[in-house]
Amino acid sequence: MDKVSSRILEMLRSNTGYISGQQISTEFRITRAAIWKHIRDLRKTGYIIDAIPNKGYHLASSPDILFEEEIHCLLSARTIGETVIFHREIDSTNSVAMLLASDGAPHGTVVTSDSQTSGRGRRGREWFSPPGCNLYMSVILRPSVSPAEASQIPVISVLAVIRVLEHLNTGLPFQIKWPNDILCRGKKVCGILCEMKSDMDQVYHVVVGVGINVNVTSMDPCISDIATSLKLETNQDYSRIQLSASLLEELEEIYLEWLQERNLKRYLEEWERYSLLIGRNVKIETPSETIAGIATGLSNNGSLILRLPSGAIREVYAGDAHIANHNSKPHMRGHAL
Repeated sequence: MDKVSSRILEMLRSNTGYISGQQISTEFRITRAAIWKHIRDLRKTGYIIDAIPNKGYHLASSPDILFEEEIHCLLSARTIGETVIFHREIDSTNSVAMLLASDGAPHGTVVTSDSQTSGRGRRGREWFSPPGCNLYMSVILRPSVSPAEASQIPVISVLAVIRVLEHLNTGLPFQIKWPNDILCRGKKVCGILCEMKSDMDQVYHVVVGVGINVNVTSMDPCISDIATSLKLETNQDYSRIQLSASLLEELEEIYLEWLQERNLKRYLEEWERYSLLIGRNVKIETPSETIAGIATGLSNNGSLILRLPSGAIREVYAGDAHIANHNSKPHMRGHAL
């Protein structure tokens, strides 16, 4: 959306009645023909704008598309989300955000898209990304922390999403599947992919990518038994714009809070309350081995704590987690000693 169209939209939005073409012409010093061109362009992007001779123009409704202008209407002035770059379709919001970050894009820059042709999850897995229904968003962070400390960012990012989903008051049972998935009734509703560029002792940037299945009603047959959406679970539509604005605000709040201490101690109880794995027999697949044990908690640095069959305690920093016996009941929850 060009700057003039954006400013005309802001003018229409700020007035509940009709605004005459003369008012718009005077305000922006453009001709009536130019006004009509901008109105036509806005309509093409999904805005419904009424036009009545001798009365002018009226914004009847806005599309539920993650335009910068729409998100800013609901977002308080802050760093995260100050710049929002929207695409109708790209390969992956994370891929674009990583490139922008390498080119110097500032902290808090957000990349959104209506669809992705190559949406990515962890370990290169594809993320189902149809247009017009879900939330695909990546946020550039530039924390002044060590790479080891930055590895905690996925945990606070998952909690930010969980908090926003709970604020919807759907009554749905959300659970965290370590390290980066949010499930609802056993099916994935959200995935988070964090990618970092750093050297041995310095973090250049971290990109937090969030994919939430919001209003999609037809899943790819290949994933229909393992994935769901908010609408499939509640038969209700949800505003992607409201969801994205709430998420950016929640992410900034928890991120700034975390920066003060740079550990996860204050978040452990909240995370474990939503954990799918705590107290269960799990298997963690890493690139080099499979580790089996009972998940007993999360450490201050974000690793999963396992009690091995031998009784020994081991921290696992990365891997794919699977419940060893889906029929088993969880053991008593509690912090590992």
